[in-house]
Amino acid sequence: MSLCTRSLRGLSLWVMALLVLAASLFTGSGTANADAPKIQIQTELGYKGKLKEGKWNPLKITLTSDQDIAGDIVVQIQSYQGMGIESSYVQYVELPKDTPKEVVIGIPGGYLNKDNNQILFYEKSYTEGQPIPFDLGRNYLQSSQYSGALIAVLSDDPDTMNFMNALNGRGNSLNTVPLKAEELPDQAQLLNGLDVLVINNFASDTLSAAQQEAIAHWVSEGGTLVLSGGAGYVKSAAPFADIAPVQWTGTTTVQSLPELEKLGGKPLSLQESYTISTATPVEGAESQLEGNGNPLIVSKSRGMGQVMYAAYDLALEPVASWGGHADAWASILRGALPLVNPGGMGYYQPMLESLGYVTEYFPSLKMPSFQLLLWMLIGYAVIVGPLLYFILKKVDKREWAWLLIPALAVVASGTVYTVGSSDRTEEMAHTINVIEMDGEGSALKSSVSAFFSPRSGNYTLEFPKNTYLRAGGSSNSFGGSRLGDNNTYIRAAENETLLEFRNMPQWSLGKVYMQGQGYNEAGKLTSDIRLDAAGQIVGQVTNETKSDLENVVLVMGGKAYRMGDIKQGESAEVPQDKAQILTTNHQNLSNLLYPYTNNDVYNREREVLSMYSYSPTNIDKTSTYIFGWSKDHLTNYTRAGKEVSSDQLNFWVQPIQMGWALNEGEITIPYGFLTPEVTQVNSPIFGTYVHGVELGQGTMIMEFPLLPGDDVKYSEISIKGTRVPGVATMELWNASSGEWEPMTQQNSVHVIADNPEQYIVNNKIRIMISTSDHVNFMMPELSLKGESQHD
Repeated sequence: MSLCTRSLRGLSLWVMALLVLAASLFTGSGTANADAPKIQIQTELGYKGKLKEGKWNPLKITLTSDQDIAGDIVVQIQSYQGMGIESSYVQYVELPKDTPKEVVIGIPGGYLNKDNNQILFYEKSYTEGQPIPFDLGRNYLQSSQYSGALIAVLSDDPDTMNFMNALNGRGNSLNTVPLKAEELPDQAQLLNGLDVLVINNFASDTLSAAQQEAIAHWVSEGGTLVLSGGAGYVKSAAPFADIAPVQWTGTTTVQSLPELEKLGGKPLSLQESYTISTATPVEGAESQLEGNGNPLIVSKSRGMGQVMYAAYDLALEPVASWGGHADAWASILRGALPLVNPGGMGYYQPMLESLGYVTEYFPSLKMPSFQLLLWMLIGYAVIVGPLLYFILKKVDKREWAWLLIPALAVVASGTVYTVGSSDRTEEMAHTINVIEMDGEGSALKSSVSAFFSPRSGNYTLEFPKNTYLRAGGSSNSFGGSRLGDNNTYIRAAENETLLEFRNMPQWSLGKVYMQGQGYNEAGKLTSDIRLDAAGQIVGQVTNETKSDLENVVLVMGGKAYRMGDIKQGESAEVPQDKAQILTTNHQNLSNLLYPYTNNDVYNREREVLSMYSYSPTNIDKTSTYIFGWSKDHLTNYTRAGKEVSSDQLNFWVQPIQMGWALNEGEITIPYGFLTPEVTQVNSPIFGTYVHGVELGQGTMIMEFPLLPGDDVKYSEISIKGTRVPGVATMELWNASSGEWEPMTQQNSVHVIADNPEQYIVNNKIRIMISTSDHVNFMMPELSLKGESQHD
């Protein structure tokens, strides 16, 4: 046999062996794929698909696997709202074979599409291996951002509150969402996206204890709960008896509802007897509207929110479809429903996200002393220059300069590095806390913190249970812009919330945005503030918080009063010294109080106050309030069980009430103390800002609430600021005639001295502004004269 033949046979054997090996590999690969679990996914986002912008919303994920498997479901959201917030929300889930499993995860609202988010499933953990592709279903979320009003409804009639949709035809953005009991989240923070929850003629005892508790907490944190049902009120309100604004006494029938008709501005004919519930308001509740001697609408504040009672079934005809029903409830729910430009995004980002960059002003991270570095440079120049030359010349070793000069350069560089990094060797944080007090002793705290990494690597931080987090890096920090580059992972564990920053570079910052930290007992600022005979603000403020407050400022009547520092338990008088009183004139208050300087020691305070004032959710809160600062530790988180050292700046803020001492006799309320509330908008462009109002072609209706109680007889009502741009007009609602009346623009003041009572509806004055073009204007102001009949 020739050598050539033997070589060919050997080559053939090698080829056959390779083919067999390749076939086995492909067969093995096919077997492996066949053995891989097939997982189906379905998602339900927000409230019937509505995802509230800037709020926490529920995401329900339903997973079904064809075999038993357990692991992490991961929802990655990249570059939320362009603010560098890049978070992956992780939850461990066990999937029994062929059994659907539901998982609910809280996610922040915003614009979502296939390019900025994805859903992944990792067997065992996201830290191990590659994700398993889904066999069926979409692996990303898709939603447009929504910033309008959301009204959730629990009712035996799914069409309850549908009459509110009539407001959408006037330029508003509003949605009613009928829910079943099982669709209502059982965590207060996941109700965060709702503005109003209506429970009407619904068996509320079918809600779980966790759902009932979540509703109560949600109200404390700013939600509005409406309890109604007429003859069915008892079953609606039973689990909420301790927070309801009334005590139910029974039912009655009425033939008309004149006060409701007056509020809606259109005729209401009941045609036959109409059943309403009867009740007695509890202490602290306010009867907003009465019908035939019975409270029809009653409200009671609870924390930052309110609970309301309606005496009738909101789905019962003929009132349900009455043409004035939407207008009436637009007035009743004033302040609870956000009024936004339905076609736009607004001019300002949510407050917490806007504060992110302020945390980069790290007080503990300081630049090395310029003088020290200068002397080190001079010393190096002297040593390397004449001194080294003199020594080497004296010992006749000038050739050593080739070695000594580089060596001295290394030593000098190491010295500079050591000096410059002396305060960068430990983990540390800088936290901004916003504490919004309700005036009753509790507060809602929101926080943003920057975590500093002294070395590169992974960092896991521990937060209290039920803390809702968003995270990301600074503009020059870690993280990428591509989906999949996400380096922050958030897991809601059984007893804590964990945040992992992965692959942090040395000396970088990780941002943490914290909400859902509970409704805390933080104390309050009590006040006794009133107008003296000359119309000047007098009185005092007492600090009953848990902190000593610095630079306290009272904002009221278009002025800011510097009250100085107020220690815990101490009081301060409202200053009368003109040097301590600033007239705002609708200017940026933060710049007036904390102007830019070379040293700029109040740069953080200026930015925090500015962001709070310009936040869309706070615009209506910043006409009468008080605030102060502290630097004590209010928010702490740990790494490996050890608390992270932190610089903190705390912004304490609380709405303030004027003490209207309505003793019997004449009263005078100057301009600037009564603040209007916008109730309806019919325009494609609308926005209320610190400096005024922007309105496109259309109309806007606002209401001035008058003095509380019904024992004031008004003799004169004056409205200042009636001169609006030439294409706009201002009109006043005459409740007696049911018509709009033009207001004079002479001297920009409209005075009502002839029977002003005819213009009062539900203890409010109603004004409409109409324009045929895009205009900007200031809100009008109201002053009152009259006589109190209060003993």
